[in-house]
Amino acid sequence: MSSGSVVAGAKISCRVNRTLDVGDFSMLHQLCWFNMAVHSNSEYAKGTWFKERSLAAPIIFVVADGLIHNADTIAELLGRDGYEIYAYVGIDNVKITTPVLFGDTLRAEAEVVDFRPTKNPKMNLFIYQNKAYNQRDEQVIEYTSTMLTIKKE
Repeated sequence: MSSGSVVAGAKISCRVNRTLDVGDFSMLHQLCWFNMAVHSNSEYAKGTWFKERSLAAPIIFVVADGLIHNADTIAELLGRDGYEIYAYVGIDNVKITTPVLFGDTLRAEAEVVDFRPTKNPKMNLFIYQNKAYNQRDEQVIEYTSTMLTIKKE
């Protein structure tokens, strides 16, 4: 475990909130090919419990992770202890807890879960949990990410 700023329980700041509008939905779904009817067909979506088109779960993850990486917040935290991101290793325990709809404003709150060495003395595993919330403070997603970091020369 690191004795610096990258320790379990350390908060990772989210410097921006993001309101998702119709254009965002269309662009993100087209880019990722998530074009199921509930995401792309407003007439179909009226008959669902959402009553309107919703953002696809994998895209909710991308937005939530982007919020916590915005302005290099994670890179900045790691940099204080002389580390930088080397690779994104995995995502675990993803839970979508509330749908994201047009006009929702998302914010993220993350925290360091673990920072531990690997067999390579220059590399560590950096694990954080992220939760994103809408403007009503309803949690929309939570997950745990693992990244490989390398000690700067």
